Amino acid sequence: MAPRRGSSAHVVALGVLGVTLWAGSASLSAWLAPRTAPLSLSSPSSRATRASSSRLAMMARGGEEDWRAHAGGLQVPSDYSGPKYEGPGSVDGAFIDNLLAMYKEQKLLPMKYVYMMTLDVLDILKTEKSLQRLAVPEGSKITVVGDLHGQYFDFVHMIEEVSGRPSPENPILFNGDFVDRGPWSIEVLMSLFAMKLQHPTSVHFNRGNHESEMTNYQYGFSGEVEVKYEKKMMECFSLAFRHLPLAHVLEGQVFVAHAGVPGPEERLWEEWMQKAPDEAAGVLMRTTQITLADIEATDRVCEPNPVAYPLVIDLLWSDPKGANGYGPSTRVPMVYTFGPDIAQRFLDANGLKYMLRSHETKSAGHQETIQNVITVFSAPNYIDRAGNLAAVAVLTNKGGNLERDFVQFAAQPHPDIESGAYMVGKSLAPAR
Repeated sequence: MAPRRGSSAHVVALGVLGVTLWAGSASLSAWLAPRTAPLSLSSPSSRATRASSSRLAMMARGGEEDWRAHAGGLQVPSDYSGPKYEGPGSVDGAFIDNLLAMYKEQKLLPMKYVYMMTLDVLDILKTEKSLQRLAVPEGSKITVVGDLHGQYFDFVHMIEEVSGRPSPENPILFNGDFVDRGPWSIEVLMSLFAMKLQHPTSVHFNRGNHESEMTNYQYGFSGEVEVKYEKKMMECFSLAFRHLPLAHVLEGQVFVAHAGVPGPEERLWEEWMQKAPDEAAGVLMRTTQITLADIEATDRVCEPNPVAYPLVIDLLWSDPKGANGYGPSTRVPMVYTFGPDIAQRFLDANGLKYMLRSHETKSAGHQETIQNVITVFSAPNYIDRAGNLAAVAVLTNKGGNLERDFVQFAAQPHPDIESGAYMVGKSLAPAR
């Protein structure tokens, strides 16, 4: 029989130092430290822990540097012949053409331009909300793109041959996990940023779990930034990532977030739960529904951790499962799965028809993982060995309903650089 709440079962919660995970090889589970009693996030002690965690995170980052002054002091190499960035107005179709072509030749934007473009995108992101609402008028469409993971040659094939480039007539929502693992994460990210600068109201971003310091230092993006540019640039990218929206609602019908829906109210994590997940479903519950307004009001400018920002964790990390109720995730402690009953209650409470999410590799590139929860994944042959197709979701307003279709594509040839090459201990990792 499963232990009761308050038993001596081992329970895991956030340690106050668990938020300072920008050391290179930190384990994902390092955000957690042992406790001896169940955790309730509504308690005074947990509120104090949350505030303490936030303060520690800000102290560890050391505040925000004047990045524009830093960029202003940088020089463009005299032999540089690629696209020239002179503010958002300089990004047009020719700029995008030249940028994509330059990246195919394995050349880089000057560091000055990378800082300037990232800061200009940050200015746009600061005007957006944690939950964005987009209209999709009758007869029009929007494309939702799943995980990209730094697979530049697959990404550029997708943009050129599958989804088409974003424009007012072809809006695209990129649903997180732009970076990490794939060795061209900077190229993917800066291409996305250029497209956002060209069409700020037609290019939309959701944050993924890989747009965070913890994952970036473990899965290679931080190392790639240090090798291709300079170590301190990672702080500028992290600042932009913290301002990415968490979710979008399309035409008041479709909820789009990287991973999942709100998790249980009491963030219990007891040792027996992973051994008896079906029994955990009767313990891990939510009686008060989170609304779209609640998500819109959520402070997203954070580094995710499960005590200080549980809703952010749910939207970036959770997964659907076939059985009803909540359950323990096998990814990392204090991340939860959600069943079809949980998903349907959330959709019904908010007047939504279905959810699009990403976060999981699918052999066909897409799958209705549970009823009315559809996964789309856009990194083919993930990490060069999964063998999966990729897909994008095209949502078209027909008679007032957003009808979905999926366009699949396969992996493309690329230079002989291994996936994960910039991860600690791998072939292209910065020297330590």
